[in-house]
Amino acid sequence: MINTGKILVVDDTSASLKLLSDLLKAEGYEVRSAINGELAVNFATANPPDLVLLDILMPGMGGFEVCRRLKAHPDTRNVPIIFISALSEPDEKVQGFELGAVDFVTKPYQREELLARVRTHLEIDRLRNHLEELVEERSHQLLESEKKLRASLNDLVAAHSLMHTLLHTIPDLVWLKDPQGVYITCNRQFERLYGAKEADIVGKTDYDFAARELADFFRENDRKALAAGRVCANEEWLTFAENGYSGLFETLKTPVLNQDGQPIGVLGIARDVTARKAAEAKVQRHMQLYAALSQCNKAIVHSADEAELFLEICRAAVEFGGMKMAWVGLFGADRRVIRPVASFGEGADELATIDMSMSADSAFGHSPTSIAIREQRPYWCQDFINDPLTVPWRKQGLRAGWAASASLPLRRNDSVVGAFVLYADEVNAFDDAARDLLVEMSMDINLALENFSRALAQKQAEAEIERLAFYDPLTNLPNRRLLYDRLQQAIVTNARHDKHGAALFIDLDNFKTLNDTKGHTIGDLLLIEVAQRLRDCVREGDTVARLGGDEFVMILNSLSSDETRASAHTKTLAGKILSAIDQPYSLQGYDHHCSASMGICMFRNQHITAEELLKYTDTALYQAKRGGRNKLLFYDPVMQAALETRAVLECDLRCALAEQQLVLYYQMQVNQTGLIIGAEVLIRWQHPQRGLVSPLEFIPLAEDTGLILPIGKWVMDSACAQLKAWEHDPVKSKLQLAVNVSAMQFHQEDFAEQVRRTLARYDLSPNRLKLELTESLVLDDIEDAIVKMQQLRDFGVRFSMDDFGTGYSSLYYLTKLPIDQLKIDQSFVRNITLSQSDAVIVQTIIGMAESLGIESIAEGVETEEQLRFLELQGCHLYQGYFFGRPVPLADFEAQCDYSAQPDLQAKES
Repeated sequence: MINTGKILVVDDTSASLKLLSDLLKAEGYEVRSAINGELAVNFATANPPDLVLLDILMPGMGGFEVCRRLKAHPDTRNVPIIFISALSEPDEKVQGFELGAVDFVTKPYQREELLARVRTHLEIDRLRNHLEELVEERSHQLLESEKKLRASLNDLVAAHSLMHTLLHTIPDLVWLKDPQGVYITCNRQFERLYGAKEADIVGKTDYDFAARELADFFRENDRKALAAGRVCANEEWLTFAENGYSGLFETLKTPVLNQDGQPIGVLGIARDVTARKAAEAKVQRHMQLYAALSQCNKAIVHSADEAELFLEICRAAVEFGGMKMAWVGLFGADRRVIRPVASFGEGADELATIDMSMSADSAFGHSPTSIAIREQRPYWCQDFINDPLTVPWRKQGLRAGWAASASLPLRRNDSVVGAFVLYADEVNAFDDAARDLLVEMSMDINLALENFSRALAQKQAEAEIERLAFYDPLTNLPNRRLLYDRLQQAIVTNARHDKHGAALFIDLDNFKTLNDTKGHTIGDLLLIEVAQRLRDCVREGDTVARLGGDEFVMILNSLSSDETRASAHTKTLAGKILSAIDQPYSLQGYDHHCSASMGICMFRNQHITAEELLKYTDTALYQAKRGGRNKLLFYDPVMQAALETRAVLECDLRCALAEQQLVLYYQMQVNQTGLIIGAEVLIRWQHPQRGLVSPLEFIPLAEDTGLILPIGKWVMDSACAQLKAWEHDPVKSKLQLAVNVSAMQFHQEDFAEQVRRTLARYDLSPNRLKLELTESLVLDDIEDAIVKMQQLRDFGVRFSMDDFGTGYSSLYYLTKLPIDQLKIDQSFVRNITLSQSDAVIVQTIIGMAESLGIESIAEGVETEEQLRFLELQGCHLYQGYFFGRPVPLADFEAQCDYSAQPDLQAKES
């Protein structure tokens, strides 16, 4: 059978994406793939599929957000969505169903199960659409004639028959009830549950077949689905009347509505997930043991002695390995008993009541642990309560909830010295894979015991190696590797104790300047002193680490359970830290002052990772530095969103030049007669999706990323090309274009040569190009500015001082710089008729320019009153909305042609 249907597969893992796509294509489906959430939404809304298979955990836009967007879009709200994810907790499933998903498949999935679910939901969706079409056709036919009514009824009967045929072929239990809980229909699989035929079930309720408590449970879930108006999911144990089989079923209940949106019943689908749950539990146990093995290895690396190691491996077995309890026992001096030296977990207090005899002659000398030690092999007790060997300790096992145990001999230098014992809360907990992992863990512990028994010199050497591996050699603080481990431990510990923790990312302000001017030796002394001051600010149990360079990270543990109090405490301490760093330093006789910026992120949720925590603190630190340095800032998710938006914008901006998205707008500059003498060219970005992007948004980004250099070069080139195009136009051949030059662009070593080459390439008269520079740009390096400006001035290029009056206006540099024009800033022009002080400033600028033989041009002229004032003061060149806004090239050329008409000029005169 050839399957039909368009399926969109979404997964951020390429291998998983290809595997699933190939599987579906092999079944004849038309498959389209998306590697992330954004592509998935674009693909689905542009060409809605028949079904979406969607991963949950993806970078950027996660699966839940993709589902939310698709259900909000009119073209995709009815497309069925199946989540495929390693997440299997009921909360994640409930959240998925609340968003509108129809199913949830847990990785790793079975091929046939997945294909069956795909076929089922495609067929259900097809049937739903088909039924809707039939009902619509039937309604239309009722209006046509009685004959068409009969035909429509026949179609409905056929559809009903088709629906029954489909229902009976679905392997899941399927049924339909009315709002009062009365059965309307069911399939053959459901007949097995109640041991009755459909005809005997229809018209009855659950109370006719099930115990009242169970029937109440079914009825309550029906009501919840009707009240919620969406798919509701739950898991329930069902026992089949047909054969007595009992299993765990995942049940979906969906309200069925008529054309008026009124509920007409509840559709139920139940799938047997007993085997899947058992497999998931098995996988979970293995993953826990892998985690315990990993933590055991970490404990081996970090533990200073056997006592610490034994406690940590017991803790790892319980907290990461899913064990009920674990303990380590070593021989006493006479080797006749084994004594517990470390334990962790529920029931550890029962160890005090257990006889630990190792003698085969003792009534208590035949325990699983004593046998494991005497025979020097692991002993697996898969049913602790019923194993004959555990009879003397059965009461303790029942109290503690021990269902299975594992006893593994421990060796030091090839001699058995004790045992590592673990208890599980379910029988048969130790399958082959679990045994292999625990044996590997015991071997690692044996290796550690051998290491601990080495000579003191060897221990010291290992300690030094550990110090070099996990501590910064300069400050002796934990390094990046140890910091990540401490962060993860802090996350787990604070989550377990329901306490808030805080991560503080500290960066010294202007540290590079100290290194560059005084050398790295002085810089290192500062880092050592800062490290000591940071240590002095924290409690025992908190962590201070050096991430690298001048970056430090602090971890504050076990703060208040109340977030407000924890944040307030953190803010107070952070202020003290910044104040401590801000105190003077004496570095080999050199007095130095140092400030720092700090990003802070609070945490309590165990699901956050160390990497995410550092990312959030780094984001807050970045914003603190942008805010002026010597500041502290708490992380806000809005910051991260803003940075991600900025990153997307930066990526788009890099494509803008290549894809010709940047355009020039022209704002006319006129003389006192109203004649257009030129224009200021202003860049605009015509984004393919966002439309016209404001320069205020992308120019600062271009300057931060260095993209301003190719953009500035493109603007210069485009302006010269346009001047060349006007060269033979009688109206526009005399126009002059003013081009803004950024600081980064101007301070390029070969800037003057770039401008000369551009003018030469277009064989253009240099006096038609005017470069607009700001005061701050020039004053940043006035000597360099004078040299470059004079080179271009000698070549014929003109210069305008932009935004004049807003910086450090000085006659001194005005006399030094080859400036042709002063541009009066619009902030003064705006208020010249309202503010006496602004009017005086404008008068002064015009008088200054006239005295120095420099033109003055006013920007931001918007009213006739402003124009008259400027004319009276002797300013005869203008730019502003009163004359014209920045416009595209075609509109500007039309303005020029209109301005040059004789009748218009006469009117202006």
